[in-house]
Amino acid sequence: MSANGNTFSSFPVLPLFLLVFIFYLNFVSRVIMAPLLPIVEADLGFSHGQAGSLFFFVAFGYGAGLLGSGFVSYFLTHRFTITLAGMMGGVSLILISRSQSIGAIHAGLVFIGFFAGLYLPSGIASLTELISKKHWGKAMAIHELAPNAAFITAPLLAEFLLRFLSWRGALHALGVWTILMPVLFLLFGRG
Repeated sequence: MSANGNTFSSFPVLPLFLLVFIFYLNFVSRVIMAPLLPIVEADLGFSHGQAGSLFFFVAFGYGAGLLGSGFVSYFLTHRFTITLAGMMGGVSLILISRSQSIGAIHAGLVFIGFFAGLYLPSGIASLTELISKKHWGKAMAIHELAPNAAFITAPLLAEFLLRFLSWRGALHALGVWTILMPVLFLLFGRG
């Protein structure tokens, strides 16, 4: 027990960090194409314009996901919306890793954006449900480290994965990781 009578249990660390890692992977899945783009362009013969269009499709899907998140969470609850969003984002990465055309990659990126958009409202709702009100500021600050960490580490992660795998293998590995984190949240998290 601390000096002011608060216990560590009022700040559930494991569920918070599971949410943070899901948000981190959510963000990495949206920005990982940037460091992979030169290799993807060369492999599939895309022009720079076609390659640049990829980010439009992620943004389009993300906007649609944000708009539809309330409907989805109404039927699934926030906990299952987070799980669905993470798992389907991972499946989308795996499907993109197998894509042979720009159209298939565009479709996969719309899905990544859509499922990423489903996460944020449910993630914030779960965070505020899990954490007592007096700790919301700390919890939000920790949660919001995820996008910043993703921007910094996505190129490093891509470089690391490309040392051992092709760009397709890198997306596949990231997809598997992105599927596993929501499963851990479903098993060990709350919200």
